[in-house]
Amino acid sequence: MKYLSTSIATDWPKKYSWQVKLIKTILFFIPEANPGYNSKIHLVKKWLIEFIEEDGELTPWREIALDTEGNPVFAGPDKRNYGFWLDTNMKYEDFNGEPIDKEEFEKYWRIFGVEALE
Repeated sequence: MKYLSTSIATDWPKKYSWQVKLIKTILFFIPEANPGYNSKIHLVKKWLIEFIEEDGELTPWREIALDTEGNPVFAGPDKRNYGFWLDTNMKYEDFNGEPIDKEEFEKYWRIFGVEALE
């Protein structure tokens, strides 16, 4: 496993544009992958991502979103949210950022208290 800290995908607007609201209204019947993330995603300033090896490639497995103060905003996957990075086809080499150690990731995971999938 590898762990990474990155600031990509941290420039979300606080409010959706009317176009996005319209599309969400039209597509209301399609379940969202991360309903617990949507109202807080604009607060994210850093991601901590755990990668696992699958078929010889490192793919995202768990993620923690941090705010400007370094406090966890949300983390996943959990029973309600699939995960932002898990819902992409990105691999470890597609990310830029700084490697972190497992202990740092696990510290934030415990702080947030994610109810893990069983």
